[in-house]
Amino acid sequence: MKYLFTLVFALLAGVATTKAQTVTIVKTDGTTVKYQASEVKSIQFANEEQQPGINKSFTGYLLVNSKFFGDTYYGDKAKMDVFTKDGKTYCKFTDEKWGEGTFEITLNKGNISGQGKMKVPDAHNPGKFTEHNATMSGPMTAINITINGLMGTTTIKWKNGAAPKATTLLGSYPGKNSFSLGAFGTFDNINTTVSLMMDENGKYNVKVSSQQILGTIMGDLTVGEYIIKDLTFDEATNTFSKDYSKDGVKMHLKAVNGGKETMNGDYEHHNATIKAVFGTDGSLTVENNYKAGKMPFGLKGTFTGKIQK
Repeated sequence: MKYLFTLVFALLAGVATTKAQTVTIVKTDGTTVKYQASEVKSIQFANEEQQPGINKSFTGYLLVNSKFFGDTYYGDKAKMDVFTKDGKTYCKFTDEKWGEGTFEITLNKGNISGQGKMKVPDAHNPGKFTEHNATMSGPMTAINITINGLMGTTTIKWKNGAAPKATTLLGSYPGKNSFSLGAFGTFDNINTTVSLMMDENGKYNVKVSSQQILGTIMGDLTVGEYIIKDLTFDEATNTFSKDYSKDGVKMHLKAVNGGKETMNGDYEHHNATIKAVFGTDGSLTVENNYKAGKMPFGLKGTFTGKIQK
């Protein structure tokens, strides 16, 4: 390893008189510079060439959303590497599912902002990638990557560390809903989706998608989408639950019987409870019991589905 200069320490001592200690620096071109030792506080050596390297490396978990699906958990192995090169600072994102991207960034009081390109695995052509312009923003422990042109707009939310157990269950679960109308029978809808979501305050909510239930005593029913907010999580049983009788949750209900519209309005849920049990295999079972408006009989939805990724 070469150094910028070499040092020669000269200790000069007289026979009768002790002279002051000096430091002589002999440069590679043969010239010298001499200092009194008392003038030198410290001596630092530097390599002629310093290769840029990773200054910081972090591992975290991902939540991803697009216009086609809400925040969905995608594991906890995604990496963020921050490094410098040619006087500029970069952040490189790497994940097995969502690919990689390098962003030239600026740092301001712990917040990152920058632009770059993402190479995302092509779901339709294994082994190939699609490249997209992207932006990066957020604090070092919670960085968002926004990719325009990927499923409309896709946002990758990276958070440092391991995810809370409840957060690992976030996502959309398509499946079948068996809808019981009291003593009037049970009717199935095979195209229902139940989604577990987390709001900006860290509260967990369940959204039940709109659905059609055909051939009931009330005719063909169209049940609108509704959201039940702030459920409680039991980590021991992987269960979210709530008595939401007083939450004012409403659903829009439309009934057509014999070609005539017999119902069309908003109905508030009363005597309402929900229990959502998540399996280790990505499955979900939901029991949702309530009365709608002033209907004299109770309604019960039993949903079974599996997470979509």
